[in-house]
Amino acid sequence: MPNTVYTISSSDSEDGDEISHKPEVPPVATAHKEILTTGSDDEVSDDLLEVALEGTDTQPADTQQDHVGGKRKSNGSTKGKGKKKSKSSIDKEIKKQKLAEEKSAKKAAENMNKIYKPGECMKFMNVEGHPTLWERWYMSDVTREVTAAGAHVVQASNICDPALVVWSRNLPRTLEKDGGTVQLTPPRSMCSRALYVAAADELSAHVRTHTLASHLARAQQLCDASVTLLVYRPQDYFKSPRRKTSNSNRTPVSEVDFELAITDLLVSAGCDTVIASTPNELALTIVQFTKAIAEAPFKKAKRICDEQAEFYMRGDNKKCVAVDKDGAGMGRLWQQMIAILPQSSLEVSRALCAKYKTPLDLYEVLSADNIEEVADIGVSRAAVAGSKSRRIGPEFARKLHTLFTAHRGNTLID
Repeated sequence: MPNTVYTISSSDSEDGDEISHKPEVPPVATAHKEILTTGSDDEVSDDLLEVALEGTDTQPADTQQDHVGGKRKSNGSTKGKGKKKSKSSIDKEIKKQKLAEEKSAKKAAENMNKIYKPGECMKFMNVEGHPTLWERWYMSDVTREVTAAGAHVVQASNICDPALVVWSRNLPRTLEKDGGTVQLTPPRSMCSRALYVAAADELSAHVRTHTLASHLARAQQLCDASVTLLVYRPQDYFKSPRRKTSNSNRTPVSEVDFELAITDLLVSAGCDTVIASTPNELALTIVQFTKAIAEAPFKKAKRICDEQAEFYMRGDNKKCVAVDKDGAGMGRLWQQMIAILPQSSLEVSRALCAKYKTPLDLYEVLSADNIEEVADIGVSRAAVAGSKSRRIGPEFARKLHTLFTAHRGNTLID
């Protein structure tokens, strides 16, 4: 027969002591205590189980335990592990993104260097002109020479003047921010130089009427670039024919008038002139301009770097030693640095470099005032095995000490 739990309570009353026997509902079971469900009725036990289940559901997930087969099983929280995994994955993604950005930036820098580097910059240059200009007979060699140099000839029918030759540079397209939008950069960049190509017969009318300077100034304004006049004029253009014919008056201007017009063009419009006597010379002149325009940004940056120094470093390359990017040649350079000093020689530099492999090693010895150690280094008198050696000497060692440890650049080395 099932046991019943009773609670005995006593209360004092006027009539006397009264003892009451009432069944008590057991306390709600927790995760660390077993549930005592005993009773005579099935309904009471069902109610107790429901209350116990409700009590276990209200506890946090970190402290829940399952009783499976009489054993306790702890269900630990997986939130911390999930956070750790997510943080590590985010860090990996950030690192990958940074590496990708660095690679793309390095690749873009290499491509930009190729665009302006001498020897490769011609591949990105375009020589643009009107189709009627390329069809002229004295322009027959231009396409062949420009293509052989590595540049490209482009027919531009929308050019402002049919006699103009302009240049453009191919650029890699990248994304750039323009206000609140992102757009691609243009594929080409126009150069600030142009050529006005014409034959001497075509310019004779402007020379007679003194309008050559105004005509070129108008063309320069239309193309918004510095214009150079390229004239095709044969060597015998101003020679008068021996026999008078119907075409003997083909030179309506003299050589003096032509030279005066060119001078006025330079002074009034700031436009210089180049004269070619053969079609091939004209084509090579266009190639020469193309190469100069292609290498101009690189040479300009190089000149700016050279002007920052107080002396022209590239002008004096006497007794220089080549050092490649892998460091090959550093030993010879260190030896050459000692050999070019006054009162030094190749044997002295070899002896010093054999003991002190780098300038830092020699600096550390001299900064500790170990002049005698340097002075006692033996120098062979000849490159013969067993030959007598001599000392470097205290005088040369003292000069090395002054050279390596002096804090003022105007210190004289006696």
